[in-house]
Amino acid sequence: MMYIFGGLFIVDSILHLIGCITGNKKLCTITKPLLMPLLAATAAVILIPELPASGFTLIFTMLALACGTAGDILLLYTGKKYFILGALCFFAGHIFWIVQYAPAFSTLSLAALFIGAACSAAYLAAVYFIIVKPADVMGAGFLVYGAALCMLVFTGAAAVNAYHTTVSELFLSGALLFLASDSMLGYTVMKKKFPLSEFLIMATYIAAQALLTAGVVLPLY
Repeated sequence: MMYIFGGLFIVDSILHLIGCITGNKKLCTITKPLLMPLLAATAAVILIPELPASGFTLIFTMLALACGTAGDILLLYTGKKYFILGALCFFAGHIFWIVQYAPAFSTLSLAALFIGAACSAAYLAAVYFIIVKPADVMGAGFLVYGAALCMLVFTGAAAVNAYHTTVSELFLSGALLFLASDSMLGYTVMKKKFPLSEFLIMATYIAAQALLTAGVVLPLY
């Protein structure tokens, strides 16, 4: 079953990205809501046989991907209201990813915490001056959401520092791709679209969610 759901996820991802490149809105609308449920099903068939040891990971991974599904559906609609609701769903999803590697923070030194805070501040400053300035309610929301993205990346870095494993590196890679995807999305929403922007946003987003999932699921497989 893992290979069936995983294969369907890959096929659906490819079809969706083809829709992004060709501008086929109907294909994108059909395939996008299926992406995270198929990824969730793939994770579930791996984690369920490992219960009860996998219980915590199963619950929080399903919640994270459910938030991703809700966000994907909301962003199919146009309008500020739907964008804000979608962003709130993804914000919650980030929290559900972060808590799964939260214990890694206890291994960080003060120097590492300072570097992480400095990098986060630099990113948020770039978001402010490049994307949201002048700030309004929407701009403030971007900064709060950006802080959650920074925390997700910082969590991945802490996991690599603590565990030195391939799966923690996958988690960090997913977090970085999510940062790239949402940065591009924010730019297209607040500024303007650029060539292949929809394809690049979705390609990095799909890869990000897959890598985050792998980063928490594979240690239990």
